[in-house]
Amino acid sequence: EKRGYPVRHPARLYTCFREFGGCPKTRRTMRILVMDDYQSHGEGLAEFLGSRGHEAIYAASYADAEWLLALMRFDLAVLDFAMPGLPGPAVAAKLAERFPQLRSVIMSARPPSGPRKAELGSFLFLEKPVPTDALLEIVGRVEKEIAGFSVVLRSVFSVVKYK
Repeated sequence: EKRGYPVRHPARLYTCFREFGGCPKTRRTMRILVMDDYQSHGEGLAEFLGSRGHEAIYAASYADAEWLLALMRFDLAVLDFAMPGLPGPAVAAKLAERFPQLRSVIMSARPPSGPRKAELGSFLFLEKPVPTDALLEIVGRVEKEIAGFSVVLRSVFSVVKYK
């Protein structure tokens, strides 16, 4: 059946995602952590992502983010580069170590060059003001990555379960 509805069988679920780019009724709400020391920018990004159907939560500092991370699981972290205390790339590295499934994006008003570029490493970068289309593209990529990962887990689970 090629309708794009949620189906239980892993092979059909994979077909559904491959042919339709994700089933509308199985689309999962992503939980996104937005960390920025500039409150209006961070809250604005969280509100924008919330208007697109995601659960976005703003944290003003790493301490606030730690508290939120202890309470809930996040799929994506959008972090400011220059934060008081720990800079964004250091926070992203800590998050990657503690939560391997969590993806991080670093944003800054200054493009990375020299030592800032080395500090950024392999993390994704967005220049402020953050272009909404670029942010939504990254969110979509992470969403598809998560969906693909869960399909693989489901198919492996069903093979083990019914063997």
